[in-house]
Amino acid sequence: MAGVQLKNLTKNFGSVEVLKGIDLTLNAREFTVLLGPSGCGKSTTLRIIAGLETVSEGEVWIGERNVTHLEPRDRNIAMVFQNYALYPNMTIAQNMGFGLKAKKMPRAEIAARVNDAAALLNITDLLSRRPKELSGGQQQRVAIGRAIVREPSLFLFDEPLSNLDTKLRVEMRTELLRLHRGLNATTIYVTHDQEEAMTMANRIVVMNGGRIEQIGAPSEVYFKPNSRMVAGFIGSPSMNFIDARVGAHTLETSIGPVALSTKLARGDAVLLGFRPDDLTFPDELSPDQSAVTVDFTAEFIELLGARGIVTLRAAGHEFKGMFEQRFLHRFAEGETIALALSHDRLHLFSAASGERIAA
Repeated sequence: MAGVQLKNLTKNFGSVEVLKGIDLTLNAREFTVLLGPSGCGKSTTLRIIAGLETVSEGEVWIGERNVTHLEPRDRNIAMVFQNYALYPNMTIAQNMGFGLKAKKMPRAEIAARVNDAAALLNITDLLSRRPKELSGGQQQRVAIGRAIVREPSLFLFDEPLSNLDTKLRVEMRTELLRLHRGLNATTIYVTHDQEEAMTMANRIVVMNGGRIEQIGAPSEVYFKPNSRMVAGFIGSPSMNFIDARVGAHTLETSIGPVALSTKLARGDAVLLGFRPDDLTFPDELSPDQSAVTVDFTAEFIELLGARGIVTLRAAGHEFKGMFEQRFLHRFAEGETIALALSHDRLHLFSAASGERIAA
């Protein structure tokens, strides 16, 4: 399996610059997710790696080969799309083996590869059927099988689960992870769904506005976001933010002063962030935990089973809190409750640039 390297990758569509100098090295055998909001450039990046889009500037390397100007068929890659793209008049076996037949591979070898892939994906009993006889999940397995039989050096997935219902998406995530580990494959996966990224990736590449905001393991982008954009995009509900200004020894905010743990110039404007699940009750803090306590008014309680989201208000601002079900009885809509924020769970960002301020 091969790694991928993008060097100063730029893509223009007319006067619109979609990719703005992407430099990225993806390791062989890793499951890398390109994540970001719609229009950030993640699918364009994937299509350039596949050879389906040309570059305006820069280079694409797969393994030791510069493939920037090679046709897709010469890159030894396989791509799985969200719409499956199966031929309705062919059987499943014919669909899976179509690319190999086009390469004039011997019939016996095609059959062997198709059967092996079908067994891996548990769709052997579907090989004689046609696409219209299959469910969405089964069709997606066929599309993945068609990629596997090619034995590529690189698998590319462009939002492959977006057309599936929630239950099937969760099941297919597990199947894709099992497949990735079984094949020991290099995989690049595009999605705008941060839950997919967090649960599947070895590394996440967060993109925004044609640039890379952060590259890191799921835990890294969640607990140490490089920017306000990453902090707000990763996590559900998203991070809470409030404007703050540096005082003598504290951050001055509309919800009260917060102890300052970073050397900043007095008067500097910053953005204070905290995640919904970092709110807790004062009596749940350990004796050595330093925290700020804030009086919130509970507005709404949304039960999600084992956990619940509480919409809170303080000093005219709305916040979200995430609490285990056993704590939800403490909240009453319209009533005030004291909640604590541990200082070591707070995040600081520059108000001007949005970049993280190190503690």
